[in-house]
Amino acid sequence: MIIKPLLPFIAIGLFLLALVFRRREVGASGWLFIAFYCSFEASDYFALDEYFDASLTLVFLAFSLLLAFLLVKTSEKEDLFFTITKVALITSVFYFPFSEISFLSDSLIYITTKITTTILNLFNVGVYMVYPSGIYTTASSFHEVYKPIEIILACTAIQSMVLFIGLIFGVNAPMRRKLKAFFVSVPVIYGLNILRNVFVTSAYFGQWFGSPLQSFYIAHGVIARIGVMISLIVVAYAVFVILPEALDLVEDFFRFFKKTFSTRIKG
Repeated sequence: MIIKPLLPFIAIGLFLLALVFRRREVGASGWLFIAFYCSFEASDYFALDEYFDASLTLVFLAFSLLLAFLLVKTSEKEDLFFTITKVALITSVFYFPFSEISFLSDSLIYITTKITTTILNLFNVGVYMVYPSGIYTTASSFHEVYKPIEIILACTAIQSMVLFIGLIFGVNAPMRRKLKAFFVSVPVIYGLNILRNVFVTSAYFGQWFGSPLQSFYIAHGVIARIGVMISLIVVAYAVFVILPEALDLVEDFFRFFKKTFSTRIKG
């Protein structure tokens, strides 16, 4: 669909205008375009039976609609909402070019596939790469029945990395601590994601948990997913320790959300 790639870039423009001119309604429009984009993303994930990713996308869609509503309907905490919009702008600038421009996404996928294949061979897991994103086992008979591993954009951890980039550089804090928070989050997330790819690929080709398909499901859908959640919690904790301003932003938003909606319910 032609309109989908345009939506996030329109949102980026609206976020920038909202921050420059301090216009809440313009920022709200940006969040609506993000929500519209998320609706297409969720539909694509459901079509691929990726229900976990689809559910996360729907959560972010709801969050975007909530931000749009609060920006229009409340006059309080202006600095809070413009800071959140700044975080969204930075995140969007770093994410959407990779998600919507083929050359950038293909380049990131290729680099991730190449690193994953190299590490697998270092651990004596016999594999080879087929440009740009395929990982094949050297046991050629395997591919007579089962497919190779295909690295996609989600396998690069780009979503998690840009979220931390936006949060770190969106809050007001000394640059020294921002850079420290960056180095304990983004490179660590990418490195752990490479290990995740190595684990899932090894389990699939090595049939660690039964058949290749069952091994892939357990390694990718269960163990790796739990590992990602735990690692993101640990990384977030490290970032919040180094950059308490980021934690203050999260806490201020939830306090405001709780106060606003409890007041509306009582009213």
